[in-house]
Amino acid sequence: MMHHFQFNVGDIFEDPTGLRVKVEDIDIYDYVHFSVVNDIGEGLIVGEMSRIAFDHRFARIAERAA
Repeated sequence: MMHHFQFNVGDIFEDPTGLRVKVEDIDIYDYVHFSVVNDIGEGLIVGEMSRIAFDHRFARIAERAA
């Protein structure tokens, strides 16, 4: 499933398993750096993956606050 989202820092995404992540950065190599958002708080677990892999795995559920 391809979404082709425009990623912005602060956007929140969710995968089919219910894992929610917040985009922290997108680097010059097109890697999305993210932190896991859960009931306890944000930023407890961080990760990165290519924009293409991120696009295949996650669906946007919220945009950053304006």
